[in-house]
Amino acid sequence: MTAPPGTQARVPWGLVSLLVVAMVVSFFDRGNLAVSAPVLAPELGISPWGVGVLLSAFFWTYAIGQIGAGWLVDRAEVRWVYAGGFLLWSAATLGTAFVGSFGGLLAMRLLLGIGESVTYPASSRILAAVVPEHRRGLANSLVDLGARLGPAAGTMCGALLVASLGWRGLFLITGGAGLVWLVPWLLRAPRVLVSTATAKHVAGPSWGQLLRRRSFWGTCGGLCGANYAWYFLLSWLHSYLVRERHFTLNSVALWGALPYLFMAVSSLAGGVLADRWISRGGVPVRVRRGFLVTGLILTSAILPSVLLPRVEWAVAGLFVACLAFGIYASNLFSLTQTLAGPEAAGRWTGLQNACGNLAGIVSPMLTGWLVTRTGGFTAAFLAASLACLLGAASFGLLVREQERVSPQPLVR
Repeated sequence: MTAPPGTQARVPWGLVSLLVVAMVVSFFDRGNLAVSAPVLAPELGISPWGVGVLLSAFFWTYAIGQIGAGWLVDRAEVRWVYAGGFLLWSAATLGTAFVGSFGGLLAMRLLLGIGESVTYPASSRILAAVVPEHRRGLANSLVDLGARLGPAAGTMCGALLVASLGWRGLFLITGGAGLVWLVPWLLRAPRVLVSTATAKHVAGPSWGQLLRRRSFWGTCGGLCGANYAWYFLLSWLHSYLVRERHFTLNSVALWGALPYLFMAVSSLAGGVLADRWISRGGVPVRVRRGFLVTGLILTSAILPSVLLPRVEWAVAGLFVACLAFGIYASNLFSLTQTLAGPEAAGRWTGLQNACGNLAGIVSPMLTGWLVTRTGGFTAAFLAASLACLLGAASFGLLVREQERVSPQPLVR
């Protein structure tokens, strides 16, 4: 499915749409616990520290699973890999509705992480193979749109479902409804990603060769910094609005969803602008790295404004910070795919996400500890701001154009 050099490849937008929908379901399901935590935690007697551990537990298996998923999608039929992961995480979501203890919730979160670990390596592998460079920013921005619409829909619809049906009803409905996606996926997903001729003559770099690249570590460090802030918002924004700003669940449904919609708008715009810049002669790595660094620096500068005493200014600051974060998000995986190429996109993305999602382990737990020790969210927001700044430095200082992967002849 990779177009020959010199041809104008058609972008399979139907396939991209399925990847977008899968990402919406993924982030909706992983955010269910954060949305229901203000009700679930008191009912089951779970402390803020315990909530932080549960929110973090998803990333224990999600991060490690990225490595195996990245290896698998470079070698196996990707539609079955994605379908298997999707089925597992839907089962974990459904199972959460029937547990009644901290241990049961912990087990379901670990299973959810294993299932969802296929999402980014599989998506990156597909887009690197079927989407040309000058359209990849838009395609990745659309997939990223799903990652923003998922939390927005989860916050808005999830909060309303919890308010009307309880937290168990939320997990029952979302776990069952998502399974509908498997039908069009198995009908439309690609069976082969590279031509037989290409597969016979080229191979990607080994794991060791990837690990020796400075740009690889630059993307890992940058993702760690950005993910710390992203998963802080994804895991704790709802509790912050309820506990510290005294929002009701119904008001959280609106005001907690809007920040993700702001991210979605700026992410889509950033992807389109980067593509246009590249189509007019811009160097892909430099262009996409510039969007990443700019977005994270702006987010770092603006995020502390959420701590302003007046709630109107604090919410406005949150919206602007999320707009800035969308500038970063628009080109993250486009940069990875440019650096790795189709032959290594799955493995590079899997390793990168395994490292980057270590922040997903640390962020919810550290935030829970900070909130418990300080009684508020000030230190948590400042930590997220610092993490974005460190992420920008990693992208800016370590990622270089000359470290792009070139296909290597297979040794026979």
